Amino acid sequence: MKTGDQLLDIAFLYVMLSFLCIGGTIPLIPDMHRFFVESRGLMTTTEFAGYIALAQIAPGPNILYIALFGYHVAGVAGALTALFAISFVPFVLMVIVTRTFTRLQANPWREIVLRGLAPVTVGLMFAGCMLLMRGFPDWRAWLLAAISFAVYLGTQWHPLWMIGFGAVAGIVLGM
Repeated sequence: MKTGDQLLDIAFLYVMLSFLCIGGTIPLIPDMHRFFVESRGLMTTTEFAGYIALAQIAPGPNILYIALFGYHVAGVAGALTALFAISFVPFVLMVIVTRTFTRLQANPWREIVLRGLAPVTVGLMFAGCMLLMRGFPDWRAWLLAAISFAVYLGTQWHPLWMIGFGAVAGIVLGM
């Protein structure tokens, strides 16, 4: 496939996915995995998960993994195409929705819509996490994820502590 075709594929993918950016891009991970790994074979699940992990630990917005996917496929042009395509539609929608929600301040449907979007976002994020765990078939990784989740639910610890403990545990366990 030529680079120009790949850029169009990436742009089309992210423009379509950008309509689903509810609560950020993490819920879109399963669809991105389907595109880059399963249907196109442009990277492995391990590379895919590695790019997400790298973007999560880097300072700045966590949307950086989208640029890394684009870069992996088509270099700098791919990274810029991916970032523009994923950002343009949400920006336009944000402007429109902000103006609309300002006008509908007293309307009860406003709160109903906002409360309804929360479980959708959580469900999509959970699906993305489960997909990423496929890249780590070792049962110890699953156990570590379960322990981290339980600690997160049962304590007030900042998530960065669990990331740090998980990294240390991964090194110690040789994962």
